[in-house]
Amino acid sequence: MLPTIRDFLKSILAVLSVTLFAVLVATTTWQVVSRQILNEPSTWSEELARLLFVWLSFLGSAFLFGERGHIAVDFLARKLPFAGQRVAQLFVQVMVLLFALVGLVWGGYLAASIAWEQNLTALPFTIGWVYLVIPIAGVFIAVFALMDIVGLFLGEIEPYPEIDDPVAEPTEPAASDSTLVVSAEADSTDSKEADR
Repeated sequence: MLPTIRDFLKSILAVLSVTLFAVLVATTTWQVVSRQILNEPSTWSEELARLLFVWLSFLGSAFLFGERGHIAVDFLARKLPFAGQRVAQLFVQVMVLLFALVGLVWGGYLAASIAWEQNLTALPFTIGWVYLVIPIAGVFIAVFALMDIVGLFLGEIEPYPEIDDPVAEPTEPAASDSTLVVSAEADSTDSKEADR
């Protein structure tokens, strides 16, 4: 049940992030074209690009948190026994939940409500729309943190999942690699014999 809800929420955030990114690229492209080619700078594109960037940053952060892909310094926690890892991860998730509820949801609501009457200069929106994404992202992060807490209690998720290192060298060459090495050695031997 929880993985299905998590996947649904992540898909919403992914669609929103991709859409915002596409509109951001189009807006920035129009800004460059209007300024450099048409010599008539657009008055609204810079402000819209700034608004889109803020929204993309917060929603993208919430998506990354849902993926459990956020930056974490977990070197010491991984050295603990499994029970200690679970306690450490529960503590982290409770702190994230508190920060999301107090800092992002409540604080973002206050920031948006204070700025709701302040107009943007080039767009028909208020500055409150810029801040509105903070409590929205906070709700998503709080839900993901709550799911992680429940998943840790039920033993459905690992406290610190193993991470595949894409930079690590393979220990054994693949069959195609050894074929290439053998054929390269044969070619070099043939060229040495031809030189004699």
